[in-house]
Amino acid sequence: MGELVSLLAGGPDGRSMQLSLELSDQMPTTLRMKVADSVWQEFQASNWFNCLLEARLTLEAGGFFLCCQGARPDVFPSGMLQQMNLGRFAYHLQPDVPLSEDDVVDIFAPADISEVASVEDQRIAVLKFFKISK
Repeated sequence: MGELVSLLAGGPDGRSMQLSLELSDQMPTTLRMKVADSVWQEFQASNWFNCLLEARLTLEAGGFFLCCQGARPDVFPSGMLQQMNLGRFAYHLQPDVPLSEDDVVDIFAPADISEVASVEDQRIAVLKFFKISK
């Protein structure tokens, strides 16, 4: 068993639910998610950020957004951060501000529902930040 993280997931209609994430300390990188008394769902990917994306997509299919720093539209890991810490940390992207160590956040740290977005909206925001056309 690895680290256990407790977070909220919120819906656009104001509903919220508590969920647990278990971050395995074994390879491959594995995130397990449990909502209330349901069964654990498992997500494996090359790093924590990609595991988190898969978990978020599952929640979004049910109309919920995971309330964590990694779900904010202005948070994204650099390639180096993904390699150094398996994507556990990411940059808070701010227009016209050079990235620094002060901008690094834990993707599993809590965030308010008003700060988070869908996986697709996050992708669009990151492309816009880096001035990459679709």
